[in-house]
Amino acid sequence: MLKVFRKKVSGEKRGEKLGFPTLNFLLKKGDKIKRGVWLVKLKIGKKEYFGVSNVGRAKTFKKGGERIEVHLFAQPRRDVKKTEICFLKYLRKTKKFKKIEELKKQIKKDIKKAKLLLNFF
Repeated sequence: MLKVFRKKVSGEKRGEKLGFPTLNFLLKKGDKIKRGVWLVKLKIGKKEYFGVSNVGRAKTFKKGGERIEVHLFAQPRRDVKKTEICFLKYLRKTKKFKKIEELKKQIKKDIKKAKLLLNFF
């Protein structure tokens, strides 16, 4: 299992506008994280939170650099400043969608698949 420690950075609020708010973290040059969508676990304080993460560029949107964007299934009660991100299972490659509705539909599928996989962790 691959783990990284990161400080949260500000995002462009795209996920929130789509109905899937995200926490954003920078990728570092030496990171050997396969680009794509992952099932992840974040350790925030003493608690663990699961979610889906896009690693790399958000291909549907023209601007923005490579990042780790995480949508959590349950929201933490405290503000996240720094966290450990555990990459549990690779789900798929990143895709470029022609329409925002297609992207939202795929995110819902990713979440459903990730939640089913939680039974194995």
